[in-house]
Amino acid sequence: MLDAIEVELYGKDVSDFQLSRLVRASHRKYSVPITAFISDAFIAEDTCVGISFGHSARDDAYRNADGTILRTGKIHSARKEGRFWLLETRDGYYVIGSFMRDFGRRSFLEMLQSGERC
Repeated sequence: MLDAIEVELYGKDVSDFQLSRLVRASHRKYSVPITAFISDAFIAEDTCVGISFGHSARDDAYRNADGTILRTGKIHSARKEGRFWLLETRDGYYVIGSFMRDFGRRSFLEMLQSGERC
């Protein structure tokens, strides 16, 4: 019988640039309480997907721990506060710390230009 147990954890490390953006974003004062900060963000349908940090709600299984993949609810509005984008969803307010390389910013700009949610 084997005494070893394999466990797979799903998460993602961030680069120094992404980490510095997250630190700057977290030190800023916002007009609303922030639910989480998102790194490597991109827009999929009408939601934002990225790596979650500083999530305000954590369950017993720590599913919202830093470095996990997060998909927000439907985006109701997006506005800029300082140097960062603030997304409003039914679940709360999310700050985009950085966009996914190549695709992230483009998907966000397409959402803004569609004018459906902002």
